[in-house]
Formats: sequence, C-alpha cells, structure tokens
Amino acid sequence: MRMPVSWAAVFAVVLALQASEASAFQVAEPGNGAVIKPGGVLKMKVEIPPGLPVVRVIYTLYEEDRAPEDKVEAPPQVVAQSVPFEAALQVPIEAAGGVRLLAVAHVAERRGQYVLFDEVAFRVEPDAALTSLQAEVPVRFSQTLGEVKFLSIQGTYADKVVRDLTPGHTGTAYRSSNDKIVRVNADGRAQAIGVGHAEIVANNNRKEFKVRVVVQPENRENLPPVAHAGTDQIVKHGTRVRLDALLSGDPEGKNPLYYWSQVRGMPVAIQDPLTLRPTFVAPVVTAPRVLRFRLVVKDEEGAESFPAYVNVTVIP
Repeated sequence: MRMPVSWAAVFAVVLALQASEASAFQVAEPGNGAVIKPGGVLKMKVEIPPGLPVVRVIYTLYEEDRAPEDKVEAPPQVVAQSVPFEAALQVPIEAAGGVRLLAVAHVAERRGQYVLFDEVAFRVEPDAALTSLQAEVPVRFSQTLGEVKFLSIQGTYADKVVRDLTPGHTGTAYRSSNDKIVRVNADGRAQAIGVGHAEIVANNNRKEFKVRVVVQPENRENLPPVAHAGTDQIVKHGTRVRLDALLSGDPEGKNPLYYWSQVRGMPVAIQDPLTLRPTFVAPVVTAPRVLRFRLVVKDEEGAESFPAYVNVTVIP
C-alpha cells in the first residue's frame, strides 16, 4: 500500500540536510561551475567544521566522467599538511572542458583515523581560439560487429597547443552519416553496426572534421551486448552497497564480461569489479555526497556496449 506523503516530514529532511551541509567538510574555492584558464594557477581551499582534527588535505584534479585508469599519466595532485590547508595547482596547459576537483581530508581522532571528502566541478576554457580539428582517418573496424573505438579528436588552438577534444564535455558534438553502419556517443566512442562505409562528423566551436569510417569485420553476424548499470541509489555511510547489472546482457544469450569503474567521488574499493553485482563500502560523510560508476559490457567476440552510468548518493 502506498503511504501518503507528509510534506512536513519532507521539509524536515530538507532542513536537516541543509544543516548537515552547512557544518560539513567542503570545498570553498573554486566554486562549482567556475571557469579556469589552462596553464593558470588554481587556488584551492576548504571549509572545516570547528573542532574537526584534520591533519592533511589532498587535492586531486580529474577529467569529468573519466576513471583514473582511463589515463596513463597520474592526475595532478597536491597535499596541504597545515592549517588552513590551502593549496595551489597549475592547471595543465593542454586541459580543456569539464574538470572535477576532489578534496580528501584525513581526520585523526582518539577513536581512530578516517577520511572525509568533497568534490566540485568546473570548466577549463582556453583564451586562444580553436583553429582546427583533426583525427586519424580512416577508422577501420576489422574484428566484429559491435566493436568500439575511440575517435581521438584533437583541437589545435591559436596558442599552438593541441588539446584532446574527444569527450563531449569539451564541447564536441558528433553525428553519424549512417547509424546503420556506425553509431557514436557523446564520449567519442564509435561502434560498428553494419558492413560498409560512413562518416562521423565532429563539431566544436564552429569547427568541423569528418572522420571516414570503414566497417569490414571478419565476424559479420555478432550483436553487441547491452549495459544497464541499475537505478540510482541513496545509502547510509558505512553500509555495503551492491551495484547491479542484472538488466545487462548479450542478445545472443552468451556470457558477457562486466567492467565496472568509478568516475566521480572519492575512490572506493570495488569488490569483484568484473562481476554482475560487485560491492563496495560507502565512505564516511558529514553531508550528502555523490559517487558515480560506469559499466561497460563486452562479449567473447570483442564487441562491447556503450557505457552506462549509475549514481550512488551517500548520506550521514
């Protein structure tokens, strides 16, 4: 039986969450949505509740919706070890688009040590004008239908810096000339759908580049698997959380492989990330914080799904 909504109770919960946020460890600078220039110095500071025995704060820059394992090089990071735990980082000159700043506070109390975190998102926008787009062409699919490749769109700017503009958060938008041959998502992933030739058109800041695509795979009968990362969850900190890919699968009934990774929030240890329903322990929080996870499903022939995402909101 559906219970009636008590708006007074809802209002009380909202006030409680606002109060917890006001007294929580949080990033004070930069603000959410700030615009930063590449190569500039990013000043960072946090607000710490009175009496909280923080011993250090670690600041790390991540690309928006990219897992740490997506990049070979380590993300920019700095450690502040004394009050007021302010720090500065130089934004990489080749950066562009959405960036997230993760601040992790290490707290030492008599009962033990633990960490708190907060995260803000901002944009890196070059002053220099985008002069051209380029990519390696053609893109060839030779293995199987359902095979996925990154397009790797590079942008040259008036300051002579070449920046990676493949992800959609950099402002690049894509369209396929024939979705029955190849389809493309906002991350710049292209997937072979049918045999033949097509073009993918990349646009960014009024610049355009056409990527020629050739699909001539050995396996022409395969169907790609589908990823479904489950529904968003709200959980209490300290609880064991189960991610759920039960609605994913291979349309041909084979046993696919599951690849879970984390793309937002303080990194947690995912237990059995190559399984259908992995778990992790929700971190300690003093206010609601969001963890975001990505799921990719692959089959035995080398085909894979486009990514699916799920958010887990952790509350005190």
